[in-house]
Amino acid sequence: MHKCLESKKSSQANLVQIRGQKRRMMVYAARNGSPEEARSISLSGVGIRVLVDNKSWGFSSTNRLDQNAVDLTLENGLKLAKASSRLRKRATPYEPCEPVTADFLTPSRKPLDSASIEEFAKIPLEACSGAQDAKGHLAEAKAACLSIEDDKYFVSSEGSCIHQQITRLMLFVDVIAKIGSVICPASENVGHSGGMELFDEALPYSIGKTVAEKANRLLSAKAPPSGHFTVVVHPTLCATLLHEAIGHPLEADLALSGGGFGSQFGKNVSSELVTIFDDGNIAGGLGRFQFDDEGTECKHTILIERGILRSFMHDRTSAALTGVCPTGNAHAWDYSVEPLIRQTNIGLEAGAYSLEEMIEGVKEGLFLDGTFGGQADPSADFTFGFQSANWIRDGKIAEQLRGANVSGNAIGVFKTIDAVGKDVVLRPGACGKYQFAVQGRVVPAIRCRIMVGGTGGT
Repeated sequence: MHKCLESKKSSQANLVQIRGQKRRMMVYAARNGSPEEARSISLSGVGIRVLVDNKSWGFSSTNRLDQNAVDLTLENGLKLAKASSRLRKRATPYEPCEPVTADFLTPSRKPLDSASIEEFAKIPLEACSGAQDAKGHLAEAKAACLSIEDDKYFVSSEGSCIHQQITRLMLFVDVIAKIGSVICPASENVGHSGGMELFDEALPYSIGKTVAEKANRLLSAKAPPSGHFTVVVHPTLCATLLHEAIGHPLEADLALSGGGFGSQFGKNVSSELVTIFDDGNIAGGLGRFQFDDEGTECKHTILIERGILRSFMHDRTSAALTGVCPTGNAHAWDYSVEPLIRQTNIGLEAGAYSLEEMIEGVKEGLFLDGTFGGQADPSADFTFGFQSANWIRDGKIAEQLRGANVSGNAIGVFKTIDAVGKDVVLRPGACGKYQFAVQGRVVPAIRCRIMVGGTGGT
């Protein structure tokens, strides 16, 4: 990569960024107590992005790691940029960056490479065993353990030389309980950047059993009602709401293209109890990076401060367009694709309320727990599924209800927040914005007004 950067061809560009990567992924899955899948996936390669005539980017990648292949990749990137440059009339703004030399290693008490294949394979089997020991009306129990080990290199014509070794570990547990035509799913995920110490407290057997017990309880529960309700939102659902309905619209590429937050800078967009940030340096967060894929340090960025929109998440282009500093949010899933503006670890700062106090303040409403994902658009409109609910009557938890959907506009919903929990949890998450990514969410419980789309009547 350094030799390529020092070649004569490199001088034809205003800026050259070269990303090299070696990745190893291991997947072990089990279904109903039996091994289902065992895979080890390796990839390696180099991606090169060049800016020509200060107008056009060209990008090319290769999975061959010899000098000729890397040099040819640079040549292809230059050809693409020059072809595009002839069609562009305006310069492409790009915020300059001070050269950086850095070497980062994900902290880990029990490194992944110290664990045997047998130890990895045992994890989903233990989760399935816990689910099966819950008895009841279990129809299916699935579990999958995924590890990702990345060795990433970044060099640029600006003089940066960055090496990052990042390890991530995740467990996904999905259970279905069934009686006749009544089917109740439940799930839980855990994950972090680090090693096998994840399972010192998050015991796979206990996770599997807890999820199966929940699915069994839901078989005898009624469907939730429909209508606008005061709700207490558990951190598991708050994490999805925060990432999808707030996080994505605050990514500068979406915001500046006409999203719901695009014209709201400096304005009130939520309750004054709400402060939201993005931070690539959260210990254990799945989105932990010291630097992004443009060589920018990943910072703690306040996005919404006490209800006021203060910043978007930026790469170096969107930062130049708006006259601000880049925030370290340009990330690519692997070497073969260009960086996009992505969340790292998005978070909602803790408030002053215990969960019990939040519930005590509700005369009649719902406590929503668990997530089944959903969707949101750049205007901040969203629809998400929750796994279960409980009636709240006179400040106390009452009968359990099955899952359904919530919907609304994030700006409108977040303006109704009248309580934020004082206990925050670090949740794992994944995202499919054009490319796959894993990210973290730092979330408390919240209390707000929201539309529930259940089928149990009004």
